[in-house]
Amino acid sequence: MNVLVFDIRADFGHFRKIYSTSSPLTYSIIPPTSFFGILGAIIGLGKEENAYLSYVNHETVNMAIRIMSPVRKIRMGLNHVNTKGNIWVPKQRREGARTQIRTEFLRFPHFRCYVHVKEQSLFQQLIDYIQQHRSVYTVCMGLSECIADVQYVSLEEFRLVNNHAEAVSIASVIPEKYVTSLCIESGKEYRKERFAFQINEERIVSDYEEILFEASGEAIRAVVSHYWENKTGERIVFLYDHGKE
Repeated sequence: MNVLVFDIRADFGHFRKIYSTSSPLTYSIIPPTSFFGILGAIIGLGKEENAYLSYVNHETVNMAIRIMSPVRKIRMGLNHVNTKGNIWVPKQRREGARTQIRTEFLRFPHFRCYVHVKEQSLFQQLIDYIQQHRSVYTVCMGLSECIADVQYVSLEEFRLVNNHAEAVSIASVIPEKYVTSLCIESGKEYRKERFAFQINEERIVSDYEEILFEASGEAIRAVVSHYWENKTGERIVFLYDHGKE
C-alpha cells in the first residue's frame, strides 16, 4: 500500500474529551474523527453541514499515528466573553460578562501521521499539498488558537503482515482490538484512552474504540493480529484497517 507520511506539530493542542464539560480535558493524541477535519482543511473540503465527512471517513481512509515527543499536558485559565443577549457592553463591568475556564492543553504536541486515501485523485491532491507545504484552510491542533505546522516526510510502500504469535515492536498507537498480548517493558508508561471512531455527516457517533500508546513515544512490543511494515522495518497499525495491499 502506498502511504503518505507527514509530521504535524504545534506549541499547544486541545482535543476535548467527550465527557468533560466545565473544565475541559484533552485527549493525549489526535482523535481519529478530528484527523478527518485536518485532512479536510489541508485539501479544502467543505465544512458546511460537515460535507468533508462524506469524502474522508472511516471507510475511505487508512491512517496510523505515531507519538514523536512525550505527551505533556498543562492547565491554563481561559477568559471567555459572553456575547449573547447583549450582556457584553464594552468598557462596562457587568455580572456574567466574563467567565474564566480552566482548560487542559497538550504542550508541544508532535505526531507522525501515516495516511492512505482510497480515492486516488483525492489522495494525490493531499500528497501534492503536503509536499508543497500548502493548505486551503488553516490547520489547527484541535482549537483555532492552536495553529499547527505540517511537514512532508516521505511517500512509502507498506506491506501487510499477518501475525498471530510473535511479539513485535509497533511504532504507532494501537487499537486494543488488534492486540492479543502486551509485553510490559520496564521504564515505559502505557496508557489507554477511549475515542469516538465512526462519525457521520450529522456528527452522530456510531462506534467507540480504545487505543493503546506509550506516553513518551517509545514503540510498544506486543502480539497483534496484523501490522504493516516498510522496507526499513518500521511497523505500524492502521486505526481503520481495510486489510488490502
